[in-house]
Order: sequence, then C-alpha cells, then structure tokens
Amino acid sequence: MKGTIAAIALVILCGFSLQAASGNPVVGRWNCESVNNETGRKVAFTLNVKEDSHQLSATLILVETGDEIPALEPTLEGNTFRFKIKVNPEETVELTATIEGKQITGTFKGKESGTGSFKGVRE
Repeated sequence: MKGTIAAIALVILCGFSLQAASGNPVVGRWNCESVNNETGRKVAFTLNVKEDSHQLSATLILVETGDEIPALEPTLEGNTFRFKIKVNPEETVELTATIEGKQITGTFKGKESGTGSFKGVRE
C-alpha cells in the first residue's frame, strides 16, 4: 500500500516538475470559451500549447466539431501570450491572452470575425 501511494505521489510530482522545468506558464491544455461582442455567439475550444527547444507551438481545437486550427506566430512576453489563427483563406484572427496561474483571459479581433473575449482554465 505504501509503495502504491509513493508511486502515485512520484507520478504527480513528476508532472508538476515537468511543467515547472519548462518555466513557461502558458504550456499546457486550456479549456476555453469565447464570446463575440457583436453577435454574442459563444464557442468552446481547447487551446493546447507546447514548447520544444524554447519554441512555442499551439493548436486551437473546436469542441463542437473537433476541427484543429494551428496557431501562427505564438509568442510569450512575461505572462502575455499572443498568436493568430487562420479561420478561412481570407481571414486571420489575432488573439492576446494573459495567464494568471491556472486562468487565461484574453481578447480576439479579426476583420470579418469582429471582436470578442475568451477565458479558460488549465486542465
């Protein structure tokens, strides 16, 4: 029994250590919801952010359809995460988010998509 508890504790601590070792507060999976300012339309999505050799990559996964949209030009400055997504051949939407612990809040803007906000929590 003690061995099982120790093994579980080790797995949990390793998970925390990997995230802490990256030193990057945005890395992880975020369950998010956006709302469009003009239409009020809400969209649920998962934001999956990874780091490999200090290079960020991210994918936005729409909950309703499962469609995956790769992030373009993801950058992190302090606790501000910025990236773009191409929603169709003519439309690129810019997103800016602030990370505070396990919370992410942000805004988006696009020519046709309009403006809005989003928020989420780390899985």
